[in-house]
Amino acid sequence: MKISVLHTLFYEKLAPLYEKREIDAIFFIYIENKFDIKKHHYFLNPELEGRMENSERRKDLEELSRGCPIQYVTGKTFFYGLEINVNPSVLIPRPETEELVEMILKNEEKRRQGAGQFLLLSEEKVAGGGVPSPDGRGEVILDLATGTGAIAIALAKNIQNATVWATDISKEALETAKKNAIYSNVEITFLHHDLLKDDISALPNHVDIIVSNPPYIPQSERANLHKNVVDYEPDTALFVPDSHPLIFYSAIANIAKKILRKGGTLYFEIYQKFHSKLSAMLAEAGFKEIELWNDISGKPRFVRCKKL
Repeated sequence: MKISVLHTLFYEKLAPLYEKREIDAIFFIYIENKFDIKKHHYFLNPELEGRMENSERRKDLEELSRGCPIQYVTGKTFFYGLEINVNPSVLIPRPETEELVEMILKNEEKRRQGAGQFLLLSEEKVAGGGVPSPDGRGEVILDLATGTGAIAIALAKNIQNATVWATDISKEALETAKKNAIYSNVEITFLHHDLLKDDISALPNHVDIIVSNPPYIPQSERANLHKNVVDYEPDTALFVPDSHPLIFYSAIANIAKKILRKGGTLYFEIYQKFHSKLSAMLAEAGFKEIELWNDISGKPRFVRCKKL
């Protein structure tokens, strides 16, 4: 089938769900993954042929027309330059979360420069683009509610000598995360762990960095989300009770108080409506140097604090 004909089919099937711009974005992801045809190749030659069984094409279009995210149809997405496998057992990593990783890496670089022993990346590169530790001791990093493992993998790939741990309550998510770590050639210790149970026995001690992008959308916001999120992505990775929207943040703060070393840093991605409430909760819990950040769209999205 000519790719231009497939493009027309995408418009016909997906118009009830998406605007033209969104359909185009889905289409170009699809043809790159299925036929290795990039967007600019298509514009240069719309008459390119795409070899595919009719049954597979019909199945994919049917799933997409029901609202299935394109990432679940192709089985992968990209996060911080890394290919990440996804499936309905895990939340699809968002571009905003890449900003969280970037923030951690920049702060880690500043910390090492402040120690007077930081080696500039332009002078000494490490495998995966990582940053060398000033004292030879790698940081201990813990990613709580890891999902696909995207955050943990990106940090392990970019910080030299880091010892990275990651947890999730979903065994299916952990299996996906393990496969992603192997694919990206990084070593991460994965643990099955329930954040809401007061049990830190399996977690590492004297952690330098704790990061989490836990569930944070109130159940009352469900109706405002797109069909492809509500119907396909796992509820347990998305929603929290309206009565206790900071339930996971409170639990993580308690964990951090016990295992984060003095001077260690805690990073969160947060729902914009609870930015100030989270900051107040962290201050009450005894954390210091609490800083709030907006994402690239100007929405309150990130919190950083320290245990001093």
